Amino acid sequence: MQITLQAGQQTRLLLKYLHTFSAMMWIGGAQAILILLYKDRQAANGDELFAVNDAIRSLDNWLIGPGVIGSIVSGGLICLTTNWGFFRHRWVVVKWVVTAVATAFGVFFLGPWLEALSALTGLNRLAVFDNGAYVQTYRLGVAFGIAQTVVLLLLVLLSIVKPDFGPAPGEGRRGIPPALRPLLPVIDFPAQLCSLFRQEHD
Repeated sequence: MQITLQAGQQTRLLLKYLHTFSAMMWIGGAQAILILLYKDRQAANGDELFAVNDAIRSLDNWLIGPGVIGSIVSGGLICLTTNWGFFRHRWVVVKWVVTAVATAFGVFFLGPWLEALSALTGLNRLAVFDNGAYVQTYRLGVAFGIAQTVVLLLLVLLSIVKPDFGPAPGEGRRGIPPALRPLLPVIDFPAQLCSLFRQEHD
């Protein structure tokens, strides 16, 4: 049985504000880093390159990091103190799983890659463009930075739409191979979006 601690209206509004603000920090920081990564290749001298990469590291540490912590803590409190709960709705479960994966990937891979860019630039300045390790790390940072930003935007969309990830009325799970049933939330998401848009236009 799941324990829910009912919070007052003002507390719920405060938690929603903190959750929204934290998500803005996370997503805004990720987008700012992508812009700086683009500017990275346009640096005119070594000092400018180092400044760009050091700014990337600062954004990751002081904007994205607190944003991630704030999103997780406020999200957990919202689930704990409201009727949403942790496991009552499939979209909440999906959001928690994706958030956990994105956070772990950022902590163990993306964050260290960005730190490495700054460290290598501090040692070699513009010479790092001839360093194969720097070029590979830069490309990984750009590719997965874009991927993570897309995932975060999809999480925002998931929170807005709140799809139930269930079968359509009158339809069951018959005919769906058991191996594919764990993918039903992903398969049903486009249908949920289309249903929402149809309701808005009706």
